[in-house]
Amino acid sequence: MNTIRILASDYPVTSVTVLKSSKAEVSRNFEISLEDGRNKVIVTKLPTTIDEQSVRISLLNLDGTPSENTHLSDTVCSVVDNPVDDPTRNTLRSLEIKKSGLQSERKMLDTQAEVMVTYARSLTGQSAGIKDVDAFLSAFTERGKKNIEASMKIEEQIAEVNKQIQEEKRKKAQVKGSVNTEIGLVIAAEGEARIRLHLTYVVNNTKWTPTYEFYALTGEDGKPLKKVSFHYHASVKQATGEDWTDTLLTLSTVATDAIMKEIPTLQPVTIHPPQPASARVPGSPRSIRQGRSRTPVFDRRRRSRSRSRSPSRTPIIVQPMPSQPTIVNAYVPSTSTSFRVAPDFQASQEALPDDGIVAISDDEDFNEFRNVDGGKVDVPTTLVTQTPMTLTYAVRGRADIPSDGKDHTVTIAILTFEADIEYISVPKVDPRVFLQCKVQNDSEYRLLPGPVSVILDNNYVSRSRLSDVNRNDTFTFTLGDDPSIIISYERISTVTKEGTHTFAEPIDITTYTTTISVHNTHAFPIENLAIRDAIPISISDKRIKVLLRKPQELVGAQEGAFVEVDDGDDSSGDKPLVKWEKQEDGLYEYRWTVGAEDTAKFETVFDVKAPADLKYTVSNFDTQRKVVTT
Repeated sequence: MNTIRILASDYPVTSVTVLKSSKAEVSRNFEISLEDGRNKVIVTKLPTTIDEQSVRISLLNLDGTPSENTHLSDTVCSVVDNPVDDPTRNTLRSLEIKKSGLQSERKMLDTQAEVMVTYARSLTGQSAGIKDVDAFLSAFTERGKKNIEASMKIEEQIAEVNKQIQEEKRKKAQVKGSVNTEIGLVIAAEGEARIRLHLTYVVNNTKWTPTYEFYALTGEDGKPLKKVSFHYHASVKQATGEDWTDTLLTLSTVATDAIMKEIPTLQPVTIHPPQPASARVPGSPRSIRQGRSRTPVFDRRRRSRSRSRSPSRTPIIVQPMPSQPTIVNAYVPSTSTSFRVAPDFQASQEALPDDGIVAISDDEDFNEFRNVDGGKVDVPTTLVTQTPMTLTYAVRGRADIPSDGKDHTVTIAILTFEADIEYISVPKVDPRVFLQCKVQNDSEYRLLPGPVSVILDNNYVSRSRLSDVNRNDTFTFTLGDDPSIIISYERISTVTKEGTHTFAEPIDITTYTTTISVHNTHAFPIENLAIRDAIPISISDKRIKVLLRKPQELVGAQEGAFVEVDDGDDSSGDKPLVKWEKQEDGLYEYRWTVGAEDTAKFETVFDVKAPADLKYTVSNFDTQRKVVTT
């Protein structure tokens, strides 16, 4: 029988598909020459983590078509206890032999030098004349120089061999995983043939995760450009024991562990008479199952009782505004023209929906519904199932992923988007204006969750994180703060006493006046500037009333809808807009345009009315000055 031995490391990996379940599907091609009859082919040095059940063999002609004159008669995949043909071990052995030979040459030169020195010491005036001594010294010097030159050359050669040995040992230490698997094949051929052996198998110890880089630029005037670049990368690492060199790499979101091996069996659902309350309901839904995770399912009635009622909110009432004292105590940040780092936004959290939609797995004991205690049983009226989505990404060009267990970044795509630039400030918390890019994913790619490096004008700004973004969905990034827009935030309070006469309950009315000024030092107008603030709300005592007096347009406005502020103080002539961001929490937002090198200012005025003997505190709400009048 003709025997063919193939060392897998001598042939590069053709293609690799990395899955999301720590597995990868590897494909290899070997061109072999067969003799007529039975041929034994042994492929050695394959990864030890091979899934033996996943090995697939295809016999192809050199043009890629199936070979009709050959067929497989036997296939065996096994792990070899004492592997042979270890390239690293063979290389180290050759280097050690070379080093030993050089050391022997150096020892021989040392012996020659020692013989010459011993002979020189044996010469005396009685045994040799002056001419003989002179001739010997000349020969001694010449030979000594040659001996020294040869010794230095050998020392350099030994140092180079030692360097090569250390490099081989370093490479061996970096390799993660082992290659102790071999596959034995018996191929029957009808005549001599040269074929392509296509080998496919699944290995463990692989991983890939998406990563991104978000690039934004500013123009000559310092204004951020709308066109942004989004680099879609993937971080790939593997420790299979074999290097993926010059390989076509594909990344997939499929998880082989979650693939169903057979069609589920549909069981009948029956209805039975009521049972005692103590009896367990056989086949009742006990869990929500998604993949391998389990989350308890609670009765809707119990869940509705456990929900806490939102506290009553104090109504917001409009009143005429009296004259108020003013004070200027502005916070002015640095006037540097560079952008600074902004806080990273948090990834969205998933929660169980309140609509009671439950996915039932095929292996649950869910054959029956029974009515407990003769009452109503809350069961989902709607059952929704969805086919798991599988995405596949082809890496641009060819990739080199060594088996070192380290992250290697490859490029999937470079995308270009049009971004809407927004300027947002929350001066009550931080008197700075932050730039936010709002981008719509109009590409053909779905953006998976992963870390994002935000880069502005080729300077690193921050590290953020992207949530799952489908096609045509919108996502945002913060580009840091713009110190060329100066914000001042000031608030004063005035306390007025009411009801000091007989039979009248004493009332304290605290009037708060908040003034926010925005100075734009840019040579271009700031459009779509959003300023967010809040007024206090009373959630514990209905005797405390909050009365909004300015802007009056906000009173009665629908939440989320902008209304114009008629008395806005804006030298550009544009009227600011205001809306309730979340009215029950007292959160509102101003939005307007500030002209180039211009200043905009607006005020918010509200009263907090409470009995004089009622002590209360306002959280997260400090005043800069307090005035008491009667």
